[in-house]
Amino acid sequence: MNTFNFKLKNFYLFAFMIFSLSIFGQGGQGREKMKDKFKAQKVAFITSELELTEAESQKFWPIFNSYQSELETLRSANDKKPTKDMTDKEAEDLIYAKLDGRSKEIDIQKKYVQKLKTAIPARKIALLFGLEKEFKEKVISNMKERRIQKKGGMGNE
Repeated sequence: MNTFNFKLKNFYLFAFMIFSLSIFGQGGQGREKMKDKFKAQKVAFITSELELTEAESQKFWPIFNSYQSELETLRSANDKKPTKDMTDKEAEDLIYAKLDGRSKEIDIQKKYVQKLKTAIPARKIALLFGLEKEFKEKVISNMKERRIQKKGGMGNE
């Protein structure tokens, strides 16, 4: 990796950390703004980590955004949570609905792998799924770190 790409990745990582420290401290009206910032950071992170060229980016992002939208629709349709007072029949139906949802998610991923291959090489697609998880883990880690810092700061005042 050349020095420029290394510096760019470090810049994105630094910007990501600053962003994640501030994003979750906002109130209700800022939720949409938070989502937009989150998406922008995700775009920057994935673009940097996959080292997408401008030509690849132009083809990749519309496909990826469509993929994300389809997954979000599926997940929101399947977000019913189990409760302690549900019947065994309701619980069984929920279990099978969740399994069916996971199966549909895999079908969506398979469909979009084919579409993504028209935009980026297979090796970048293979990296992509891990990068999504890595990005989420970094956000969660930074949120936890921020909470710890807040608690520590409150006790020192």
